Amino acid sequence: MDTVNLTNQEVCIMYREILQGKRRRFPNHYFVGAMGKKRLLWLTRYVIEIYLNISVQDIPNRINAETLWQYRLKAPVATQGLSFTELIELTYPNQFYSWDFKQVSRGYWRGEKGQQRAIQAVKYVIEEIKKIPLDNIPKHINTEFFKQNRLVGILESFDKSPYKVMEAIYPGRFRPWEFAHAPLNCWSNEGYIKECMDQLLFEDLNFQSYEEALINLKKSHFFQHQKTGLFARAFNARLCMVKEWITQQIASALETT
Repeated sequence: MDTVNLTNQEVCIMYREILQGKRRRFPNHYFVGAMGKKRLLWLTRYVIEIYLNISVQDIPNRINAETLWQYRLKAPVATQGLSFTELIELTYPNQFYSWDFKQVSRGYWRGEKGQQRAIQAVKYVIEEIKKIPLDNIPKHINTEFFKQNRLVGILESFDKSPYKVMEAIYPGRFRPWEFAHAPLNCWSNEGYIKECMDQLLFEDLNFQSYEEALINLKKSHFFQHQKTGLFARAFNARLCMVKEWITQQIASALETT
């Protein structure tokens, strides 16, 4: 769409007449259907680039929904059933990302379509912008990551859990306890507790058996290997409860032999 020719479009001429008081409003059904959508996109570019004289590069910093609604675009946009964010995406395809703006439209991350947007956005930031290696994701992806990258609204669609976002993007790749803020129900799951304890004992600390772990495990090991959530929530931060759990694992192994 050529910006220079926008002033010649019928919709832009009518828009100026409305602002000048020469016309009350656009004709009925003017923004309905496929042609109506084209008119809306022409008008949006006209308002931003010609009437407000805002460069495309400055749009994320100077344009928001309130600005466009102030200039009579709210009703035409509503006719097409679009949000502000969707309008910008259609008007300037592939030129902006949702995180370029201070906020996205309400509901943008909700529902099946919203979750797909969320998955695409977070995956792009992780892999293309931040270039975080897959194995390092649990160390870097937390609530602060979403805040810093203007993606915090996404968490509302995933029970405020960074892990659940990662599970949607990389199904089965990570365990909830690998993240700094594991889901609240994580440490009520015996399977997760055992997985995390086994990682600590046999991978992080290289113990050869539960018996060796029972003798040598220290409280400091949980802090050294980022297992404080496990220690606090599964064992009430009491080493005696940890050792009781290890004793139960030894007993269970004896019963099966």
